[in-house]
This record gives sequence, structure tokens and C-alpha cells, in this order.
Amino acid sequence: MTWATVDELTSDEARAIKAMYAGEANPGQQRLALQVIVNKFSRAQDMLFVPGEHDQTAFLNGRGFVGMQILKVIKVPIGKLQTVDEEST
Repeated sequence: MTWATVDELTSDEARAIKAMYAGEANPGQQRLALQVIVNKFSRAQDMLFVPGEHDQTAFLNGRGFVGMQILKVIKVPIGKLQTVDEEST
């Protein structure tokens, strides 16, 4: 796998992404879709460094940032998250 590619999706993973987009995903599909987004698309839990390739490393870290933000919202208790409503007051 090169730095910019994404592992092939299984048919279940593709169906889960499509069902989530359509607002029709069951709980298992919702979890699977988020796992695909965080682990395969953004690679949030990978080592996002390409030796000697600063642009590629920056690109991968941009992808990883998206996944880390999703994981943050999932794992941090609601009361500890600062929302847009709270920022404007």
C-alpha cells in the first residue's frame, strides 16, 4: 500500500457507508462505517510518517486529524466537550 491509497472495502463496509449516508444504517452498520472512516480512510491510529517525504507526511497527518477528531467526540464525555453553542456565549 502506498501512502495515498486506501485498503479495499469489503462489501459489508461499502454497504455500511452507503446506509449511513442514506440515514438507514442499523447500529452495527453505523459502528462499521465509523470504523472504516477512522481506520481505513483517515488512518487515525497509524504511524503517519513517510521518511524523507514532508508533503506526503503532512497529507497523511491531515487525514489522521479527521479520524482523531471523530475519536475525540466518541470518547470524551459530552459534558467535557466544548460545543459551538457554548463558544458563542
